Amino acid sequence: MLNRYSEENYFYLARNYLGLITTPFHKPALTTKLCNFFSLPEIEEKVLSLIDEMDQIILSLVNIAGPITGEDIISLLKDRYSYGKLVRRVSNLQERMILLNDGGLLIFNPLFDEQIRDLCSLKPLFGEDPSQVQNGAYCSTEFLRAYLNIVDREQKLTYKEEFSTLFPSYSSEQLKLLFALLGEVLSEQCVIVGDKRVEVDFEKAHTLLALNDRQLLCMLVAEPFTKEKDRSKAVNFANNLIGYLQKIGSCDNLSLQLLLKLLSLKTGIEYEASLLERLSTLGVLSLNDIWQANHIEEESERSTLVIDSDNTVSYSGSCSGDDILYRISDLTVLDRQTSYQVTAQSFTRGLDGNLSWEKVQSYLEENSYPQMSESLLKMLGITHERYQQITIYDGIVLVTEDRVTRLLTQLESIQAHIVATVAPNTFLMKRSTEQAWRKILVQSGVLVPAKKAEAYLEVVEERENPNFELLVGESMVEAVTADIPGMKKMQPAPLDKSLRLAIEVSRFTKAEKADLEQRFKAKMILVKEQIVAQVVNGVVEAGGFDYQGKVGLCRNAVGKKNIALQLMLPEQELIVQALEVAYTADKEALLKAAVMPDMEVKIIPVSKIFLVRQLRYHLV
Repeated sequence: MLNRYSEENYFYLARNYLGLITTPFHKPALTTKLCNFFSLPEIEEKVLSLIDEMDQIILSLVNIAGPITGEDIISLLKDRYSYGKLVRRVSNLQERMILLNDGGLLIFNPLFDEQIRDLCSLKPLFGEDPSQVQNGAYCSTEFLRAYLNIVDREQKLTYKEEFSTLFPSYSSEQLKLLFALLGEVLSEQCVIVGDKRVEVDFEKAHTLLALNDRQLLCMLVAEPFTKEKDRSKAVNFANNLIGYLQKIGSCDNLSLQLLLKLLSLKTGIEYEASLLERLSTLGVLSLNDIWQANHIEEESERSTLVIDSDNTVSYSGSCSGDDILYRISDLTVLDRQTSYQVTAQSFTRGLDGNLSWEKVQSYLEENSYPQMSESLLKMLGITHERYQQITIYDGIVLVTEDRVTRLLTQLESIQAHIVATVAPNTFLMKRSTEQAWRKILVQSGVLVPAKKAEAYLEVVEERENPNFELLVGESMVEAVTADIPGMKKMQPAPLDKSLRLAIEVSRFTKAEKADLEQRFKAKMILVKEQIVAQVVNGVVEAGGFDYQGKVGLCRNAVGKKNIALQLMLPEQELIVQALEVAYTADKEALLKAAVMPDMEVKIIPVSKIFLVRQLRYHLV
């Protein structure tokens, strides 16, 4: 990896850590010496002991993001530190060989990768607030089940203030937003179908309810992304976010924005401000002076059903995806304990939705205490007998000639679409699958006309979303956990006074001493063997009345991609790349420079600059 560095940067590091390099030399041998130097236990200990809080914050960010560019680190942390300070520190971590540049991406030095990770933590990177989640209300699978129960009962997408009594853990405002969000998402995914009078597609609902709480939240975060590749990334983003939030607990707004941007970068999705609003609506986060993460429940099996004398059925925990209680009852409360009340009307609604009496009977017998369910089963049995006295079919009447009748009775693929044979040559066909059975008939050589109506002809198209199964499948992910400590305070060791003394008492030239002093302050001098008579970094800053020194630094940096200049101007600090030094007719030096990070080109008179500092900002 070091052998891919430019010659200038390679020998800058080699001369700093190995001392004088005599010619002839063998570059692979120098690389081996550098590796051996940093493999020494005492060197590793010293390098790590000098890591301070700002170092830790940058390293923790790299730990979470994985390989990342220096520019991205600076962009993510620009609200916490000045641009110039970030450029200097990211460069310094490379000079200290803690971060290495691998093809433009910064990674931990493999020689002490594990030890660096042990020093990383989520805080103070994401603020100083307590690492404690709260038991706040969020969009769980049980909430979704309760919502579908209400939609099935009301047969329309609506929110009423009275619903707040059914959900005591949710604020009225959050409840209203959740109802709107779920209505939009489930309609888009065709889990809820219809316009003025809506119905629940319970087959799809059961598929959705088979997800656990975290998977459901991941699905709801990913749903707005239209492309399959983007949805998969969004699921990964949401999964990572929940994992980190469960460990961070609470944080201020800037820290939360940093986390969202960092994980967006890591997972490859585009960060949008609306994302935070959606997370808040779903209850992943709650704002109480600061942002607090809500505890997302692990999977917990539903308890045995407890049935009261008024046929209220209660349980704790989460139902399985194919649980049918919510289809034969009305929600009474969703809280620490969930309760539904079974009535004759709610039971017949379930029968209307193609649940059989045998399935309901078996469900109650297997999932409740026998002595509790006896009375309810008796009431439901009587209701079922009354229900069977009248049969109402909703379908499309298909009248055929003898040839087509024979085809219909013999064609196996169409049998599932026939509700009943109501008379000779007269069939009642399913309305919901009209497009499917029409297609089968056409493929069999039958010319199928449009529907006969009083004054018009129409063909009703069945609405479907082909992405639903994909979306649910992509959301069935294993939970990500944050494998990084929540809080770790850094207490860096002081600079070694014996090394400073050795520099001071040395008989080196003024330039050599100044160079050593600068590298010592930058934590690059670790042992006395590095204190030798050489100038590694040259003049790194010039200011005040040293006009020629400032001009010299500017000229030296022209065209060098790895050298930036920090310019201190009246009321302004700039980090620039020097493009050209030109002179006016009066011999005044003008610096043409690209101002980082936007690289806007400016012409700056050197006389207006009171300090120029050279920075190695991109070690490649």
